[in-house]
Amino acid sequence: MKLRVLAIVLLLSLLLFFGFKIVSSNKNKDQSTNIEQLNILNYVPENNKLLFISNLDNFNIVNNNKKDKNPTNQDNFALIKDSILDYLGIDLGNNQLEDIYNNELIISTFENNKKLNDDILIVFKIKPEKTIDDLLNLPNKIDQIDEIITINRENKINFLNFIYRTEDNYIIASSDKKLIKNSISSNSNFKEKKFQYEGELFGLKDQKNILLTKKFGGSIFFDKEFFTDKNEDIVATTFDLKNKHLILKSYLLNNKKNIDILAYDKFINKEYTNKDNPQFSIFTEIKNFKKYLKPLINNFELSFFEEFNQNTNKNILILNSKKDWLFTFEKNNENQFDLSALKKLKDFNKYTLKQNEDIYSIYSRDILEEKNDAIKQITFENIYSIESGGLQFISNFLIDSKKLEAISEKFFNLKSYKDKSTFLYAKVDIKDENSNKIRYLPDLEDLNFLIKNVLKISNEEYLEIISQSFPDKNPILYTQTSLKIP
Repeated sequence: MKLRVLAIVLLLSLLLFFGFKIVSSNKNKDQSTNIEQLNILNYVPENNKLLFISNLDNFNIVNNNKKDKNPTNQDNFALIKDSILDYLGIDLGNNQLEDIYNNELIISTFENNKKLNDDILIVFKIKPEKTIDDLLNLPNKIDQIDEIITINRENKINFLNFIYRTEDNYIIASSDKKLIKNSISSNSNFKEKKFQYEGELFGLKDQKNILLTKKFGGSIFFDKEFFTDKNEDIVATTFDLKNKHLILKSYLLNNKKNIDILAYDKFINKEYTNKDNPQFSIFTEIKNFKKYLKPLINNFELSFFEEFNQNTNKNILILNSKKDWLFTFEKNNENQFDLSALKKLKDFNKYTLKQNEDIYSIYSRDILEEKNDAIKQITFENIYSIESGGLQFISNFLIDSKKLEAISEKFFNLKSYKDKSTFLYAKVDIKDENSNKIRYLPDLEDLNFLIKNVLKISNEEYLEIISQSFPDKNPILYTQTSLKIP
């Protein structure tokens, strides 16, 4: 099994079963330790490929699961938790995790040129009265401090081969003994150097769960060539659980280039939400549309763009909700697009009606066709066009005035994010409430395969925003995924 899958399994399991602090805006806010102040960060060796930091301080999810009246759900959660702990080589015996774990956790992975899989290092804090024996439950008692212990379970697989307890009650466990030594050395030398991701944690200090990597789990706008081995950018992903939905928010950060969380505020917090809730919403320039978003459009939209004036660099908004689709762009009086010239509408009849300053047009076609000695009426799908407020709307349904106003507001709101120096701005919002798959996160799809008979995770919404301006070499790149946890 790929280590990246294992890391995600560990991550989700810890999030789902061992915590998720539900923080009240006015309760214990001052008492909660910021994630950047955790002592456990002293034990993070450099040059890791993936780093997960958690500062969970209660067990609301565990307690809520106990209250679940469905015994099957309780058994499913317990089975996943116990299976993963068993795979790692941890056996709690009669102990409860909430009685051992003391609110600090890191999971990191490291390159191993001698193995197909990367190595893993897990560090977590335990309560002072607890020992390694409470975690391993081996026949021979272990009570050593400051000694690396080999985990050996006869006739069992344990992914963690070595374990160590520090004097300040941190457990360090790894698949490689050398990583534990590096972790101990990192703590000894921590005062002489800064934390590797100190700049990237700026603006994230109030988060309880952060994953730091150099690659996005998936992206519509960027391919793998963007994230090279020499890439200095960091992807920070935060996790939150709301109403049985796991929300993942990922940010492309680069402290040296002043790309931090604050740079994302105007793109995310002030975003206008369309009440019509289309299945997918796309805002981009025409030149980028076909390259990135071809899988998301229907045949008519594709043919429309193939005939559209490719020399005109227009912003375009596309809304699609099952059978209804609509796209909007700014009119150009000097080079006005003539919908009548579209080949697909060549034999359609056009009727136009003007209301105030708005111009409504309908393109329709009915023909008679002979088939098997019978005459049948064939009705083609109507196409509608509206010119209103400097915009042109093309759709397969008639838009009422309220919806016209809402879509216009959405278009100009999205356009406002492009200033004179911005040469790229695009946004994609995809909703699929009936999906049984996880799009854009292949590792989680692999996880679904592993636990498909126990728990099914599906993604209901995926959002991606990109913005790039001169003279910046790197873009603002943000993704948000909403996963439904049954």
